[in-house]
Amino acid sequence: MIVYRDLITGDEMLSSAFPLRQVVDEEGNEVAGLMCCSSKMIVKGGDDVDIGCGNAFGGDAEDAGGPGAEEKVNNVIDSFGYNETQIGTAADFKAWIKDYMNAVRTKMREAGKPKEEIQNFMAMAPGIAKFFLKRFSDVQFYLGASFNPESMVFSIYADGEVTPDFYLIMPGFSAEKF
Repeated sequence: MIVYRDLITGDEMLSSAFPLRQVVDEEGNEVAGLMCCSSKMIVKGGDDVDIGCGNAFGGDAEDAGGPGAEEKVNNVIDSFGYNETQIGTAADFKAWIKDYMNAVRTKMREAGKPKEEIQNFMAMAPGIAKFFLKRFSDVQFYLGASFNPESMVFSIYADGEVTPDFYLIMPGFSAEKF
């Protein structure tokens, strides 16, 4: 399993249990450095464990739990402790993403990444920012479990979908194999 850890906060933000796919813009061009994964609603709590004996021990579904024993949650949000937050205006987001890209560049330098890799990342940055700015009114912003606003993941609902896709700026994450 691969766990994607945020370079700035150290938060675990995603794992290989949620397959990533390349993001494409409205013209069908890949947005370099940006990946996304789908999410879905799952039932949390009220687990029905069948040990192979059916109702041999009595009780039935009506007896199990009470009202509210089950809760529907988004599998990505729940698995990684995302916390929705707000960014005021598109101009606020533009300032935030500029600071974020510079912070990632600093972390890459500190980690001893090759100069070419850092330059590649900085060349990707405008395309990533443009992708989100074009969709700003549709983007939801999430902090990781540490609630550190210096880093975020983003979600956008695709047309007709009931759950969002989550977007990650991949150079801002380290991949740890377990």
